[in-house]
Amino acid sequence: MLYINAKERVGIEVFRLAIYNTLKEKNLRYSDQRERVLKILYTQNYPISIDCLVSKLKENGVTASYTTTLRHLKFFDTLDLLITVQKIPKGYLLKKSIDNDEVEVVNYRFFD
Repeated sequence: MLYINAKERVGIEVFRLAIYNTLKEKNLRYSDQRERVLKILYTQNYPISIDCLVSKLKENGVTASYTTTLRHLKFFDTLDLLITVQKIPKGYLLKKSIDNDEVEVVNYRFFD
């Protein structure tokens, strides 16, 4: 299982600040959908698929399409905030911190 303890992360504010600064530089807006995707990823301890992410957004009353969610994930990935697990289905996990690429892979089991 690929595991990152959410409590060990430096805090969502660091991720939010990195995203906000990039959006400001590119003259883009900070959307509520992007914030909710970040919050869901921040609370996950295991890789999450896009389908699962979309369904979690819908549970919270957010109408985000698969394409929009994928776009948010690609944006986070360009900022090097995600760990992508290349399994079928593909899973995404927020890093421990912005500067830390370390992750321990003990045994992989995909949760959806």
